[in-house]
Amino acid sequence: MPARKQSLWPWVVLMGVALLLIAAGCGSLAEEQGETNRTDPFYNRMEAGQGAVIEWSGYARGHQPGQESTFALTIYDGSPDTWQGRYCVQLLDRHSLVATLEQEGFSLQRGESWVRQVVVRFPDGLADGAYGLALIFPGRLSSVTTIQVGKGSDTFGGPWPEPVCQ
Repeated sequence: MPARKQSLWPWVVLMGVALLLIAAGCGSLAEEQGETNRTDPFYNRMEAGQGAVIEWSGYARGHQPGQESTFALTIYDGSPDTWQGRYCVQLLDRHSLVATLEQEGFSLQRGESWVRQVVVRFPDGLADGAYGLALIFPGRLSSVTTIQVGKGSDTFGGPWPEPVCQ
């Protein structure tokens, strides 16, 4: 088999697994956790440098203060070295950090994938409106997706404050 085709094989497998997990996992988790009111799915694919790829998906609308929501996170390490890192999920308002919702470390060998259903709990008493949901890999990248918490139709889409995972 030519080298070019061999190097694409891990990507094909990764994408297939990710699509299956997103299709099957998100649907069943939503039913189990009563997330049937979630709408407007989002999907972000990001390259974190040195061959690392991150996929982040979930719903942009239907989140409620004091309740949990589930998001899907896939990390693929295509770099020549082990990637030992961590990620944070933060909630931002128009001016600052509202809350750090999740933090976790990981270690991936070259060619490994890491798939997680990230369950976050939104703070009690959160005002209805648009928020930035930030996914941060310190030293690599950050991405902010606009989500809606509570009722209303606030369409603010940024710019959001720069997220910082401490």
